[in-house]
Amino acid sequence: MLAEDFELKHFENFSVRNSLRELDNETNRREVEFPDDWIQADVTIKIPTKSKEDDAKPFSVTGFHFRPLIEVIRSAFTDIQANAFHLSPFKRMWKDPLDNHEERIFDELYTSDSWLDAQDEVQKLPREPGCKLERVVASLMFFSDATHLANFGTAKAWPLYMYFGNLTKYARAAPKSGACHLVGFLPSLPDKVKDILSSLPRISKSGMAALHTHCRRELFHACWDILLDEDFLHAYRHGIVLRCADGVLRRIFPRIFTYSADYPEKVLIATIKDMGKCPCPRCLTPKSLFPSLGLLQDMRSRMNNLRVYVSTNVIRAREYIYKSGITVDGLKVEELLGAEGSWVPVLNVFAEKLGAFGLDPFKMLVVDFMHECELGTWKAVFTHLVRILYSLPGGNNLVAVLDARFRQVPTFSSGVIRTFTNNTSEMKRLAARDFEDILQV
Repeated sequence: MLAEDFELKHFENFSVRNSLRELDNETNRREVEFPDDWIQADVTIKIPTKSKEDDAKPFSVTGFHFRPLIEVIRSAFTDIQANAFHLSPFKRMWKDPLDNHEERIFDELYTSDSWLDAQDEVQKLPREPGCKLERVVASLMFFSDATHLANFGTAKAWPLYMYFGNLTKYARAAPKSGACHLVGFLPSLPDKVKDILSSLPRISKSGMAALHTHCRRELFHACWDILLDEDFLHAYRHGIVLRCADGVLRRIFPRIFTYSADYPEKVLIATIKDMGKCPCPRCLTPKSLFPSLGLLQDMRSRMNNLRVYVSTNVIRAREYIYKSGITVDGLKVEELLGAEGSWVPVLNVFAEKLGAFGLDPFKMLVVDFMHECELGTWKAVFTHLVRILYSLPGGNNLVAVLDARFRQVPTFSSGVIRTFTNNTSEMKRLAARDFEDILQV
C-alpha cells in the first residue's frame, strides 16, 4: 500500500476468497522449487520371516520428511551468517601474566585436535583436476530427540537438527541466532507392523518384541541411509565448490564431528543393545565394572577398550536371520554378537558409508548434558536426598523447610535462576532448566 503506483480503485470488487479460488483452479501454474526444499520419501525395511524358503517381507513407512544435507550446506555457506564462520582451525593458548607459562585452551570445536586432524587430512587429499581453490572443512553437528507434542494422545515428532561448528558456541546457543538448521523429521515405526509380525509362524511374545525392536533399528538406519545420499558422499570425498559469504570461491569438505542424543537414541546410532552387557556406546566397559566408575583404573580401561565396529560379524548374523531363518534373538546370533560388545544384527550406516573416510560412529557420540546430567544423574541424586530427609525423624517438617527455603531464593540475572514458586521436593512438571536452577542453588 506504500507503493507509489498504488490506487484505491485496485480494491474495487476485490475478494480474497475469489482470488484464492482462482489461484487454486489455475491450470498453467508451475510448481515453485527451492534449492533446499523439503522432500518426502517412503522408507522400506525388510522383515525376516523365520523361514529358509520365504524371502524377507518388505514394509514401507511413509512420512519421512527431510532436506538434502548438501543443499542445507549450500544455503548455510551463502547466508550472511557465514561471515562469522571460522574456516581455519587453530590452537588457542593462554599465557600466564605472572610466570609466562602457556596453557592450551579447548573452548570451541575449531580449536580441537579433531578439527586440526581433519584439516590436515583434507589438505592431503589428491587435488581435483585444475582446482587450486582453498580447502576448508564444514563441521557438522547433529542433534535429535523424539518428543511428545501433547500431554494427551499419541501425537509425537522426532526432529533432526544440524549445527555448524564453524560458528562460535556463543552464537549457536543464542535463541534468535538462526544457527539451528532443521534437517528432517524421522518417522516412527507404525503400529500396523505388528499385523505382519503376528502373522509369522511360530512366533512367541518375546520373539515378537525382539523382532519389533529390530525393525525399529532398521528404520532408523534406513532413514540415515537416505540422508547420506550419493551427493553427500561425493562431497565428503571430493568437496563442493561454493562461493562463500565473503565472495571467495572455496572447496568445502563436510565432516561429521558430533551427534548429540539421549541414551535410547545413542544405542540406535551405535547399533548396540539398550542396557546390554556392555551398555556404553563408546567403549566396551561391562556392567560388572560399574562399581569402579570414575576411578583412575576405569578411565584407563575406557581409553584402552574403545568400540570398533564388527562389520563381518554383523553381516554373518544377518545371513543367519534372513537366509537361514534364525530368529533375531536366536542362540547363534547371540553367540556371534552378544558375547562381547552387546551388538545387534543391524548394519551401521555411519560405519558402512563413512567409515572409509575416517568417521568413527562411536566417538562422534558426545555427552548429552541435559539428559545425562540435569535430567539424569542430578535428578536421581536430588530425589535420593529428598528421600533421605523423609526417612529422618520429623521428615515431613524437614522437607517443608527445604521447600520454604527454596521459595525464599530470589531471582538472579536474566533468567539464570528463576523463582521457585512450587514445592521443589515434589518435582512436579520440572524441565531441565528447573533442575539446573536447583543444582545452582
